[in-house]
This record gives sequence, C-alpha cells and structure tokens, in this order.
Amino acid sequence: MKKRSRFFASLAVLLILFVLFASLYFILHEAHHDCSGDECPVCRLIAVCRDTLNGFALVAILLAFLLAFLFRSSGSRLAREEKRHAHTPVSLKVRLLN
Repeated sequence: MKKRSRFFASLAVLLILFVLFASLYFILHEAHHDCSGDECPVCRLIAVCRDTLNGFALVAILLAFLLAFLFRSSGSRLAREEKRHAHTPVSLKVRLLN
C-alpha cells in the first residue's frame, strides 16, 4: 500500500511539473505573436497560463512557510529532548573504579 501511494504522489508531482513547464513554454513561445485584437485566443491562453503559474507560486510560498514552521518546531522539540536526557555517568556507561 505504501509503494502505491508513493507512486501516485510521484505521478502527481510529475503532472504538476509538466503543467508548469508547459505553461512556461507556451508563454515564452507565443510572447511575440501577431495579436488580432481584444478577442485574441492566444492572449487569452497566455493569461490562463500566467494565472496557473501565479497560482502555483502562491501554493509554493505557502508550502515553504509550512515546511519552515514544521522544521522549526521539530528542531525545538529535539532541543527539549536533548535537555531532558541529561548525561550522567550511568547513561554514558562510565565505570567509577577507585
């Protein structure tokens, strides 16, 4: 079951990357097209691609903040674990032979 979920997660990531790169390619390829005016279908499609890229940029920014928060909170938890486990001669397995 775990392999299957990893496969679908990888497939979703690849699909998202494909959409992003296809949108970027279309915008770069059609940037200097012969515009037919206000009802230009290429301009409308460029606007859709631009909105797609902007939407994914917002999601990427929110994900970055979420990951930073999670890493920060896990780091502070590790620091608390470190304080809780004080190093004693018993925990270090030191023999006190006099």
